[in-house]
Amino acid sequence: MKETKEWFEVWFDTDEYHTLYGHRDTNEALTFVGQLVQTLSINPCKILDAGCGAGRHVHVWSKMGFQAHGFDLSPNSINLAIKTAYEQNLDSKFSVLDLRKLKDQKGFKNQYDIVTNLFTSFGYFPNESEHIDVVEGFAYSLKAGGMLVLDYINAPYSKKRLVVHETIIKGNTHFEITRNFKDGFFAKTISYNDPKSQTHTELVKAWSPQELSKLLTSVGLHVKHIYGDYSLNDYHEDSPRMILIAEKK
Repeated sequence: MKETKEWFEVWFDTDEYHTLYGHRDTNEALTFVGQLVQTLSINPCKILDAGCGAGRHVHVWSKMGFQAHGFDLSPNSINLAIKTAYEQNLDSKFSVLDLRKLKDQKGFKNQYDIVTNLFTSFGYFPNESEHIDVVEGFAYSLKAGGMLVLDYINAPYSKKRLVVHETIIKGNTHFEITRNFKDGFFAKTISYNDPKSQTHTELVKAWSPQELSKLLTSVGLHVKHIYGDYSLNDYHEDSPRMILIAEKK
């Protein structure tokens, strides 16, 4: 029996997490989803947002006529997602699930036309086998010919612009943030003192496009294109994002 929770299980389920990242709003999600629909010529279909957070993208997909289902490890985030869906009278579906367990869920097998994993909701694990578990889940959930949209940090861009220390004040909460890059991972340590002193460290693996493409190919997901930002301009080394579009053969 697991005695201690992993960092992402604890940090992503705190109120302070949503306070710090609350600027990621519905309008931002609407713009990105609209760009995906236009650029990739997507028609309403069945879509799964893996690692959906508070569900803002799922809600947008639902408003656009898609059958949208989102899941996340954080019960707090899923409760927020369900509350918003109820308030907006949306047919969005949500569940609590670990990304690494997706490949074991019988009800998800070959069910979705599109699977999305957005805003670097992946890459947190120290063991490569766990990353393989995650991408196997993506492939497992997709129908043949289905599409994966994987939105990830671009390591060269992030390394060049690494802010070692900053203070962010949101409401009554003062966040002290430090960053470094070590052993192939970006580390972001967040400390705050409301109502009691807490520190959480986010760890995200730095992959090159070639490495991440190889990982996806290993589970039958073949990368068709890589974009470099949320306007879906082509990727280059100094792009702010690395957005891979892959197809399940």
